[in-house]
Amino acid sequence: MYIDLRRLTGQPCEMGALQKVLEGAPSYAKRVTGHPPEGAEARRLFSALPPGVPCDNKYLYGVMAGEHDMIGCADVIRGWPTPSTALIGLLLLTEMHQGCGVGRCAYHLVEAKVQRWPEIDVLRISVVCSLAAVLPFWRRLGFAETGEVQPYRYDTLVSESIILTKSLRDDDRPPDPAS
Repeated sequence: MYIDLRRLTGQPCEMGALQKVLEGAPSYAKRVTGHPPEGAEARRLFSALPPGVPCDNKYLYGVMAGEHDMIGCADVIRGWPTPSTALIGLLLLTEMHQGCGVGRCAYHLVEAKVQRWPEIDVLRISVVCSLAAVLPFWRRLGFAETGEVQPYRYDTLVSESIILTKSLRDDDRPPDPAS
């Protein structure tokens, strides 16, 4: 399957397609929010930013299969929490596209975009403990746990998040076990 990333601009048709993606992954929503995806989740995702981060630093992409079929999304914050770090806040595919290699391809497309940002040398992710089953996926992509655990709260759901990072500089990367 050929996939690509398209940066979302907030147009109504994009928000409708993004909402369908979020609704197409109800298990994810239940684990990180405590309830199924709600009608305004796409708009919330489009506008969510850490405090003090300018809107220009948010990159929300649709993961596209073909020109018009959005099957996932990726949310990246440039220069957060440090100027040399980019946070992948979300990489999500509809459940019907999970487990078949599309996530790995989507991640590599995200990484290729981030590597074009000269000031960024580290990628960071935060995995909510209720999603710990995805940790092996991120480890296979070269991410390592930092030992940092942060509190996580969404409405009434209280948990923790595990922080992982990956260096984008070749001299800081561990050897690839596949080579």
